[in-house]
Amino acid sequence: MKKKYDFIVIGAGSGGVRFARLMASNGKKICIIENNRVGGTCVIRGCVPKKLYVYASSFFDQMADAKVFGWNISVAKHKWKDLVQKKNKEILRLNKIYIKNLKKAGVEVIQDHATFISSNTILLKKSKKIIHGKQIIIATGSKPNYPNITGSEHGISSDQFFELKKIPKKVSIVGSGYIALEFAFLLKNLNYEVNLIFRKKTILNEFDTDIGSRVLYYAQKKGIKIFSKTFLKKIIKKNDKVILLTNKVSIKSDLLIYAIGRSPNTKNLNLTNTKVKLDENNAIKVDRNSRSNDKTIFAIGDVTNRKNLTPVAIREARILFDYLSNKKNNLKLDYNKVASAIFTQPEVGSIGYGEKDLKKLKIKYKVLSTEFSPLKYSFYKNQKGKVFIKILYCPRTEKVLGIIYIGESAAEIIQSLAISFQKNLYLKDLRQTIPVHPTSSEELVTII
Repeated sequence: MKKKYDFIVIGAGSGGVRFARLMASNGKKICIIENNRVGGTCVIRGCVPKKLYVYASSFFDQMADAKVFGWNISVAKHKWKDLVQKKNKEILRLNKIYIKNLKKAGVEVIQDHATFISSNTILLKKSKKIIHGKQIIIATGSKPNYPNITGSEHGISSDQFFELKKIPKKVSIVGSGYIALEFAFLLKNLNYEVNLIFRKKTILNEFDTDIGSRVLYYAQKKGIKIFSKTFLKKIIKKNDKVILLTNKVSIKSDLLIYAIGRSPNTKNLNLTNTKVKLDENNAIKVDRNSRSNDKTIFAIGDVTNRKNLTPVAIREARILFDYLSNKKNNLKLDYNKVASAIFTQPEVGSIGYGEKDLKKLKIKYKVLSTEFSPLKYSFYKNQKGKVFIKILYCPRTEKVLGIIYIGESAAEIIQSLAISFQKNLYLKDLRQTIPVHPTSSEELVTII
């Protein structure tokens, strides 16, 4: 006999867990199915372990700063093994909390792989059980891409990077997005040799051009070896070395990491047994209420490829819960007003439109920008780095259309700005604000 639920959630990442807990707390019978560890990409093999590694790598720069300010720092050596052990302990703690909170809310947690038999019926592949749900939420996230070339098996994905118990001396990273750059900076700061290989002329092409050009400058300044306009043709393994044959040169490494984007995780769901439609990127097509073309199936998070960030998936889950529960509130989601950060050194924070976006949309705009050496770097003989601030605004109304901040603590700063950006920020609001002095972020006010 089929076990029946009000809701079946496929995928126990941040979005799926949030929806399941909310709906179970509302008295509904609900299960969540996960074929990996509960917590999803962000908690298990993404944002959280990445940020812990970034913290570890940041002490390299902090020790250099300390010497300039009079501290006598002895020779420091990083132990990768210790970092991994502590990271694993923290991830396990979070994993247990997720499971505990789901069960406490009344959610049945099923460790299995789900595939569709029909729009309302799911086959659990490991246990061979069949379950039925009145409505089904797909929150399976995304998976890393691999290059379609001979020898691709000799490289690892960004997911597998967090499973490494040791790192060899020379690492090659393929990719030009934020994951590739974050990995490159953190590994370089931990004293590994890093090659960065990408097809285009510059990096971070999905962001404003000023972000890509400046992060590339700092990558080169830090000693990351750049191979632009370079693409892989073949990969071979020889004497424990990975040899990358490209259109330009051969590159020898001890470790190869692919960070060439992620794709919606829809392949093994048997969606052809439903009315769900996919777009050209294999993302699930949904309307503003996260409903697919199949009226009983909804989708949230990266699997829809709307804005692939953990807090967005959590908000989509909340909005979907309100919609299905007929709850009325003022929660909205404007994807253009979602702030994002890149955890390189220096950090990058941005919100709203970049120049490329505005040109594409044919929106008139003006730019205010400034670049300066922060007070913290006053004692350096040679320029260590600068803070860059860019504000894009409407020339007629002076409404702020986008903000970019590159510098220390950029992620924290852009988070604070996101609050006012949600309420529609104008230049007059910045003019009327008294700055905190001395800070780097005060330039957001004095730039006007």
